[in-house]
Amino acid sequence: MMQKTSMIRENHIFRRLYHKGRRLASPCMAIYYIKAKNRAGNRLGITTTKKIGGAVARNRARRVILEAYRLLEPSAPGGLDIVIVARSEAVRVKMQVVQKELDRLFNTISRL
Repeated sequence: MMQKTSMIRENHIFRRLYHKGRRLASPCMAIYYIKAKNRAGNRLGITTTKKIGGAVARNRARRVILEAYRLLEPSAPGGLDIVIVARSEAVRVKMQVVQKELDRLFNTISRL
């Protein structure tokens, strides 16, 4: 069984992922990821910018992405640091659409 995902809170980890990580994108989100050394579980960070909208829209995007990740967590590739950057489309679509896109991106990561 895979370990539970912990949240990334430190700014230096976000910056490292933006600069050194690999990037995949979809209409709702962009994912930056890097393989972590000596760790089975994932670390997850979610970023939303003011381009998405006000605080309500940004918080909804974060909640939708976090719930989609939670549902896909057992099948997610392990041992990664992941930052998901929400795009404005994430606010407008249903959670199932975000979940489907996240699943597709995780399948792409697993194949690499």
